[in-house]
Amino acid sequence: MVNMINYEPLGQHIVVEMPEVARETESGIIKSESMLKEEADKRDGHAKVVAVSKDVKDVKVGDVVIPKGQGFMVNVEGIEYFQMNMFDVLGIVK
Repeated sequence: MVNMINYEPLGQHIVVEMPEVARETESGIIKSESMLKEEADKRDGHAKVVAVSKDVKDVKVGDVVIPKGQGFMVNVEGIEYFQMNMFDVLGIVK
């Protein structure tokens, strides 16, 4: 299995890429940090798997999953991702 990023989580962990939150409104107004955080918390919950540990057998890189939470942030090569335990994944979108 090849990870999409140069990082391999350990144990029962996966790394996901959450959907981007627009920093500006459609009319060009820049959103405040609190507004961005609020929108990030309301995302549709879908996340793309970009890295999987050797111990995880249920999901693979490229799957879209529905996580129970966001996990914790990891910064790989200047890009922010979220690492989470497989127990925090509710399902795989087919």
